[in-house]
Amino acid sequence: MDKYYTRDRLKEIISVFLKHGFKNNIRNPKEFRRALEDLGPTFVKIGQILSTRPDILPKEYIEELKNLQDNVKSEDFNVIKDIVEKELQKPIAQVFPYFEKKPLACASLSQVHLARTKSENIVAVKVQRPNVKEKLMADIHILNKLTPFINLISQGEVINAKEVIDELSDAAKKELNFLSELNNINRFNENNKDVKYMASLKAYKEYSTDKVLVMDYIEGIKIDNIKKLEEEGYDLKDIAEKLTYNYFKQIFEDGYFHADPHPGNILVSNKKIGYIDFGLMGELNKNLRKHLNEFLKGAASEDINSMANSVLKIGIKRGPVDINKFHSDIEMMYDKYIGESMGEYDLPQIMEEILKVCKSNNIAMPKDVALLAKSLMTIQGLLAKLDKDMNLIDIAEPYVASHIIQENLKEINSTNMLKYLYTFLKSNIELSPKVLLLINHALGGRMKLNLEFKNMENSISELNRMVNRLIFAIIVASLVVSSSLVINADIGIKIYNIPIIGLVGYLGAAIAGFWLLISILKSGKL
Repeated sequence: MDKYYTRDRLKEIISVFLKHGFKNNIRNPKEFRRALEDLGPTFVKIGQILSTRPDILPKEYIEELKNLQDNVKSEDFNVIKDIVEKELQKPIAQVFPYFEKKPLACASLSQVHLARTKSENIVAVKVQRPNVKEKLMADIHILNKLTPFINLISQGEVINAKEVIDELSDAAKKELNFLSELNNINRFNENNKDVKYMASLKAYKEYSTDKVLVMDYIEGIKIDNIKKLEEEGYDLKDIAEKLTYNYFKQIFEDGYFHADPHPGNILVSNKKIGYIDFGLMGELNKNLRKHLNEFLKGAASEDINSMANSVLKIGIKRGPVDINKFHSDIEMMYDKYIGESMGEYDLPQIMEEILKVCKSNNIAMPKDVALLAKSLMTIQGLLAKLDKDMNLIDIAEPYVASHIIQENLKEINSTNMLKYLYTFLKSNIELSPKVLLLINHALGGRMKLNLEFKNMENSISELNRMVNRLIFAIIVASLVVSSSLVINADIGIKIYNIPIIGLVGYLGAAIAGFWLLISILKSGKL
């Protein structure tokens, strides 16, 4: 983008934000959303990306940004035709004998057209709008320049605008590269190829570029269209269970999950569930999944120490962390949200609370964990529509338990099994649960030692008496030494040629020493 666009756009951005009452700080989520809509498609996309990040924006902003409306007009077909032909370097008719001029759907960054390939496959062609990449990155660049003057304020908490813009830039670059989405589709298909109730969405690499993506067209029913699903004879409870089981498979087995599972991106077709729009995916490596499992095990066994330690292993420290305060916060969160029976757990709410606890303790969660929290909230919302009696935890509990057992069995050979059995029996025979808890607290640096002293008054009184005697003895010795020095110096008034001061000193020392000896003998302790 040229400098004139940047200059004019900067003026427009400032003008719109001032219009919505943002002079120093952004305090009203609703006005923030309206400002984004007024600034057009690129800012709408910015808001939509931000709505997936509960780790960097507060809940009230996230909820408001869900209401963003694209309100974009479709591009003229000739413009779309030129983009497709330029990207594929062929006349559009040579690639697609049929290409629907009217788009199936329009979004801020792209629009989708129905087409047919030479091999008679019905496909959806996703085409990036002209210059949208340049405009979006230019707008993000402008926002980056404005970060010193921008503060998002929520309930007294100031959000780091620079951090928000940096995260935004990374996410936008991925969404603007359609080849990245093509790879996402292929990887997702490979992971779910053996799941019979999941529809596979084929992507055509030979027709795709970073601005054009060609994939199978799935004609189905939106998963939240309850009336239509019932008319077609679908079992809503069965759909809810399969959707959830597969989503937990994506998380705990594949470590690769669809991070935007809203109703518009999930279709039911030919008794199968199919995802569309793979622009936003989450990835959890093996260690991350292991620590998530540890957290869930800790929650199920009421082990606060295990829960806190697993969160610390997942998180990234952004400043000093008070371990005692952090453990206390986790315990309070547990008592509030997990203290009931397992069936009463609200898994998305728990994850949201963990993000809050981490943020208040200078701990940042990895981006993909934040995406997971947001995605689970969305899935929970879908389940509520499909089967109001079903909760995520209803399926999570048996699934995670069986998965943990399978993972542990994979890592155990016969030698290790004997060793683990011996260690288990030995520790359970020798150590009671209270002792194990004590050790865990000691290792975590959170053990408190309470000492109770009995008969302290008598002990202090005896100590005082002993110190007094010592001081008295020192005084007696001083009198003897000083009197000896006076007599030796042979000075002052004399009696029988002996200085009076020396005699008085000796006499005083003798009386004091005799009194001290009597008091010691009376106490019965020499």
